[in-house]
Amino acid sequence: MAVQTSAPLEISSVEDGVYRILREEIGRLELAPGDRLRLEELAGRFQVSLTPVRHALRRLESEGLVVSIPRRGSRVAPLSVDELEEIQALRLGLETFLARAGAERCTDAALVEMEGARVEMERAFRAGDLDAYLDSFWSLRDACYGCAERPRLSRALEDQRIRVERYILFLCRDPEAFAALRRGPDTLLEACRALDGEAAERATRDALVWVLAELQGMLGQAEEPAA
Repeated sequence: MAVQTSAPLEISSVEDGVYRILREEIGRLELAPGDRLRLEELAGRFQVSLTPVRHALRRLESEGLVVSIPRRGSRVAPLSVDELEEIQALRLGLETFLARAGAERCTDAALVEMEGARVEMERAFRAGDLDAYLDSFWSLRDACYGCAERPRLSRALEDQRIRVERYILFLCRDPEAFAALRRGPDTLLEACRALDGEAAERATRDALVWVLAELQGMLGQAEEPAA
């Protein structure tokens, strides 16, 4: 259940504030796939009029995070194999390129950041702190990808992060899959230490393909009709 907002938003753009909060909550599964998004309830929660809420939902719909049905209102978009395959196809193109270029130009400072993120990942895993785990998971990759110095590609990748995070959280419901997810960052880190772009690209591709295969199986089971 999402945390209730008790005070009006004190930001320059009310619409943008509502959008950002809902986007984060959908990405973190605090608003679950299929949850109703009632205009009046959201307006009351954020203490705003219906207009900024309506505009925020339209933005989220354009990103595939919300679905709206005429006369039936809006809901959080479901998880689907089709969407997952689209996301992973985009990530494969972006992340394998950034991993190779980043590893080949990886700096000592970036390695220190990656190593610190890996330590935090392990701490969060053992504590069962999924939010902290995901934050450090992305931080490790970002330290490598940042060395590629391709800001436009990094921004394009960031657009996919919020979409894929719902699927990663779903994946982590399986304890074995959650544990296995830690292998990808280890191989990427080793490749960066060696300044080996080819190994970094391979490690990234293998990790993304593994996530896709695991989730295809899990989502396929979830979508099967009851006997």
